[in-house]
Amino acid sequence: MSNDFVTEQDRLENQVRTYFGALPPLFQYNEVGGVVHLALMTENPRHNQQFLFHKSSGANAIQALESLLEYIREHRSQEPTYTIQWRAFGESELHTSYFSAPNILGALDKFFHGRDLHAITVFSVTLNPLS
Repeated sequence: MSNDFVTEQDRLENQVRTYFGALPPLFQYNEVGGVVHLALMTENPRHNQQFLFHKSSGANAIQALESLLEYIREHRSQEPTYTIQWRAFGESELHTSYFSAPNILGALDKFFHGRDLHAITVFSVTLNPLS
């Protein structure tokens, strides 16, 4: 990778970070068949669980980041939000997490991304009222 490419990638990642305040997101890149897939993960400080914020892809990391920024700027605010109440097996505390997604299945996909389906019990998924 050229120095200019790395500099542009860093610049775009920093733009994404500005939307998340004190808790920076985690960028997970994966290349499959010449396509770069980017999963942006956020972490909840109350229960230290990571969740998928959004996935994007492109011919390279810069295109994937540009697609992610477009989602953050243009589309995320148009999606409904969902509240998921859940508990991890072996724990007694009920947790609440929030997701923007086009539908309930999208919210559950974000919730379960990268985790064992059998390690968590979901108690409810609620579509939040539009504001």
